[in-house]
Amino acid sequence: MFRRSDLHRFLWAISQPRTFYVLGAGASYGLIPVTTDLRKVIETEYHSVGIYPAVRAPRSALYDRLIGKMAPYELDVRQQLLSHMPYGALDFLVQRALWLPKSAHTPPQYGLFEYVPAPATMFNFNLDGLASLHCGLRHIVLEPHGRIDDVWFERHDYQNLLEATVTYELRLPHLSRKLLPSPEPDGFALGRPYANARRLFQEARVLVIVGYSFGQRGDTFDDGLSYDFLVCLVKRRPCPVLVVSPNPSELVERLQDRLSTYRVFGIDVRWEIFSAILLGTIRHSCDSISRWGESTHRRLLYDYEASLNRL
Repeated sequence: MFRRSDLHRFLWAISQPRTFYVLGAGASYGLIPVTTDLRKVIETEYHSVGIYPAVRAPRSALYDRLIGKMAPYELDVRQQLLSHMPYGALDFLVQRALWLPKSAHTPPQYGLFEYVPAPATMFNFNLDGLASLHCGLRHIVLEPHGRIDDVWFERHDYQNLLEATVTYELRLPHLSRKLLPSPEPDGFALGRPYANARRLFQEARVLVIVGYSFGQRGDTFDDGLSYDFLVCLVKRRPCPVLVVSPNPSELVERLQDRLSTYRVFGIDVRWEIFSAILLGTIRHSCDSISRWGESTHRRLLYDYEASLNRL
């Protein structure tokens, strides 16, 4: 439940200078498929080629994360054929599913950051590049997992490239460093983005985690090294932590336990809805966020609940 106290905390956090934001898939929700929906997109594109290798492809961490285990007695031929997908095709299709054509229009999920004090730090774990595209001129955007090679999908011969990855098992080169959905390898958090994050966090008054579950799978995290890294940052320089998510309670409890503090708060909202409502309020207000009165707060809460009820 989204309470008035939660709203007050969030508005305070985004009004602070040098706020440190951690962005996960929830920050791009409504624009890019989340990890659990990627399989449907990949499956549709793969079957659109209509040609399949004769033998199964070797398993990979990426395959296990997105396609998963096949039932021993799977009767659906289309499902069986997913195990024949070459790694190059899977890599290509994952990136394609995370791609959004460039637009001059800034979606509210990222447009809201135009109105927070600059420069904020955005530790962005999304591969879609949207934070850099829409926020990179105003804020500091770090991409620890890298980003997709969108140049492949802006070409007119996309379909030919896809067919080549399936038919000839072509592996297109990665044009930039990236970690597609899979567990972080040992030593991953020693890279430059983490060194920069460590330095920038020293100036932060609050940590805001937007739509990021650290790749949780049961009791483990795919992004466990990044989780430990952020816990260490807060332990060394304690500050309030806000978890913005439709279901923040589990991560809040984990962080409270690891940090031995109750200054971890859940903000129970759907980011794609709340950001649009808050952005509209900011644009129509003559006052800064810190000067908003209770009437504005009540209207925000009412508009958010009304939007949820219309779904």
